[in-house]
Amino acid sequence: MVYVCVPLGVLGIVVGVYGDHHGWWEHQSFLTNLISSLTSVMFGIPTALLVLGYLSNAQAEALQKQQIRRRARRDVDAFQQVLLRPFAAADLASLRARKSDLDRALAALRRVRPVSFAPGQGTYEISQAVETWLDQVRPLEAAYQQALTAMTAQTAGPQALWLDDLQAHWEELDQGLRFQMAEADQAWLTPARMLEMRRLWVGLRDGNITKPFDLDPDTWQARTRARREPLSAVFQHGHDRGQGVLAARKTWLDAFGVLLDGAGELVALQ
Repeated sequence: MVYVCVPLGVLGIVVGVYGDHHGWWEHQSFLTNLISSLTSVMFGIPTALLVLGYLSNAQAEALQKQQIRRRARRDVDAFQQVLLRPFAAADLASLRARKSDLDRALAALRRVRPVSFAPGQGTYEISQAVETWLDQVRPLEAAYQQALTAMTAQTAGPQALWLDDLQAHWEELDQGLRFQMAEADQAWLTPARMLEMRRLWVGLRDGNITKPFDLDPDTWQARTRARREPLSAVFQHGHDRGQGVLAARKTWLDAFGVLLDGAGELVALQ
């Protein structure tokens, strides 16, 4: 329409000016008004179409952004609710506070110096060193279990099914909503944070905050009785298993801290 009306409008101007110069419109008032009106219409229609098109596109773009923001609030809220499901916390802030208590309890456990096993060390020396280590660890482990109970709403703690559900919600955000937010010029997580969020799932699956810390030498001996290991080896293996439990807890909590940071940023963007 624009490509037709504008040339006709220009033609109308040329004809009008030429007619004025040669006196065509003298005593032709109706024809004069008709030519003038048609020329004005030829410019008015494209202008109106351009303005209406601009307003229509702006309204459609605003509506699209509104729909994307509405979806973002819905999807991020769903992600947050799944994240909070296994924990005794109403929101991310309270969950972060409970995690901080658990972090401190674990840090206290990890500060206990591990036993150094030297070649040729006697059974009595090893058993005494391990018993001293156990005496230090037991009250700290009780404090850790207390903080864990305060943090988790389920006695078994976070489960694999919960983690699968949570990761599925995250992938919906990462593979779907992220692109729509970018197309609508809406703020999203930084590339560095996105990379951290994609990597943390390995830590959550490899780590474990609920695995029990076996602090009973009698159970150590019962576990290895069939293999008839020497007592020194029994104590050393029990000690090493305990160190592995602490490492698994640290792995999980580090990954979970990244998850909480990313979730908090997502909520703040909405």
